[in-house]
This record gives sequence, structure tokens and C-alpha cells, in this order.
Amino acid sequence: MAAEQNMRDVLRNMLHYGELSFRDFVEVALYHPQFGYYVRGPHPAGKDGDYVTSPKLSPVFAYGFGKLVREFLSRVGGGVSSVVDVGSGGGELIRDVGAGFSSSVPAEAGPYIYEVDRTSDTYRTIDDVPKSDHILIYSNELFDAFPFARLVQRSEHLHELWVNTDLDWSEREAAGPYEDYFAARGIELLDGQFADVSLDWEHEYRRLAKRVESGLLVTFDYGFPEKQLFDPRIRRFGTAASYSKQRVTRDLLANPGEQDLTAHINFTDLIRAGEEEGLTTLYFDRQAKFLLSLGITDHPLFTPVTDVSIDSAEEGLRLLEAREEARRLILPDGIGEDIRVLVQARGVPLDGWSFQRKVF
Repeated sequence: MAAEQNMRDVLRNMLHYGELSFRDFVEVALYHPQFGYYVRGPHPAGKDGDYVTSPKLSPVFAYGFGKLVREFLSRVGGGVSSVVDVGSGGGELIRDVGAGFSSSVPAEAGPYIYEVDRTSDTYRTIDDVPKSDHILIYSNELFDAFPFARLVQRSEHLHELWVNTDLDWSEREAAGPYEDYFAARGIELLDGQFADVSLDWEHEYRRLAKRVESGLLVTFDYGFPEKQLFDPRIRRFGTAASYSKQRVTRDLLANPGEQDLTAHINFTDLIRAGEEEGLTTLYFDRQAKFLLSLGITDHPLFTPVTDVSIDSAEEGLRLLEAREEARRLILPDGIGEDIRVLVQARGVPLDGWSFQRKVF
């Protein structure tokens, strides 16, 4: 086989033995140990990266989430608590949250801060994290980074998309698990309708849910309940997309290893899995509502303009930009309207949480 010097070499060698399912193509393109998109260099999220996440967009996100952590610690009672970021990426959010507790919370009470990330040298799975009396597990855009299959209905048959030796599309009849996925949910795709599905969504969420004996499981991600996700009137061509240099396209096979590949998740899978594991759903709604209910407008970046003093035009421009980025977390056309938040719990109070307040 030819020596592998880039992602195309890797794929060429793999395709030498036959076609790849698109699901496997995504896994290689994103997570190859040397050339994978998420492992080959600096984390791609950020204003100068390929896409922006909420924690990267504004420090207001960490401020709001820090409020939730404080509320959690105040309500779970005695014992040792931990806060776990699953799929931590660059790790900025967990470090910002952790820094807020270095002097205000007694060391013996926690929280102990942990990162779980399959692409780094931190804890690689939730099973590796030390046990504690109470736990708050959260993830931000974790599930939409899982490898996923691209499927299409052809008359009475469900087909799965594969990648051929020319790095182009081909189709095969879908494997049984994908047929079962839609049958079990009573979902019927229309002829020619595409859908993007990961069987890992539910499996991984169950692993996280099992770990919550006393605590919260908080999920931020792009997605919808299944009736919306597979609605042919709105998403006839699925949700799969690629991201590069702040641009989104549907050219999913272009530049493997150089662009992000993602699909919106089925939140119904997560909700059902958590409840079957004994968790109770406390919240499911848009991120903007969630952050507002936590009180993020208490942050200085939301101070009325009339109460702000600046020393120079340059400082004023920086402040204006920072204020606009903070507002994008809650404005109707911002990231806060696109991302949804799921909170499930076990062994802690089920009502009275700030995020359960109605804000609008």
C-alpha cells in the first residue's frame, strides 16, 4: 500500500479494498489518529476557525453556566460534587467554570472539575472519571459530532449512501439496524427523502445517564424532536452539512479531513433513553430561553449603554463587538435559537430550578 501522508492517501488505501459507508467515511475524516479533522491541529472552533460555538462566541455563556453550577452545588446537599465536561474540545468552558470556584467553594466540597474527550489525553470516557456523591455532566455540541449515516428512501426501500473509489456517492440497501431505527419510531420517509442518523446518539447518552445517580445531565446541541427532524416538508434533504472557514455547504465529500461534517440530532432518542434509564426530564427548549432564565443579562456586557464609560474609540469598538456577540446568544436570529438544551436529573430536587422559570 502507498505511504500515507494525508487524508486522501488514507482513504485511497481504504477504498482499495472496496467502498466505504458514508458513516465510516465520516469517522475516518473526523477522527483518524493522525489526519482526522478533530485531531490534526488546533481545535477548529472559534471566530478565526471553521465554526463558532457558544462558549467561543462570548464569555457570557460560561458566566451563565457558572450560575447553574453554583445553583447545583447549593441544592444537592452534603458530600463531594463533580462537574464533568464531555467532549470538551479546547476545554475553555470547563476551565472558565472551574476558575470561578477556586476561592469561593471549600476544597473538600468540590466541585471537582473533569474533562472527557476521546481526542485528547484527558479522561477518554465517562467511565474513567472518579466517582463522587453528586455529579453534573454536561456536553456542548457533542452528539452532532458523532459519525452518522446518510439514508434515502427509494420507493419501498431504504438505501444507505456509500463512498466509492472515485470519492463519489453510491447507494446500497440499508442495513437492518437502520430499517429498525425508523420502524421502531413509526417514521415513514417519503420517496426521495434523505435522513441523517447516528445509532451512537442513544448508546452514548445511555452511558452518561447511567452515571448520574445524584445529579444533572445537561446537553446543548443542534437538533429537534424526531417529528420535526424527519418532517419531509422542512427537511426533505436531511440536515448533513460541512463547515469550513465560517461557511456551510452540502459538499460532504470535498476536502476530507479539512472540514467539519455534522448532522442535527434526534433529541427524542436522548429524552427516551434518559427516561428509560430512570432520569426525569426537567427541561427541553431553546438555548436562548435557558440562558435568560439563568440570569445571563446580569453580566456587565448587558449593562445599559448609558451606564457604560469608555476611555477611547478603540475600547468602544471592542466593547461594541463584545456586546453584540453576547446578544447573539439570546437574539431570535442568533445561535441561542438554533441550539436546544435538554436537562434530565436523578436524586436531586426536580423543581424550583432557575432554568424552569418562564422568561417569555
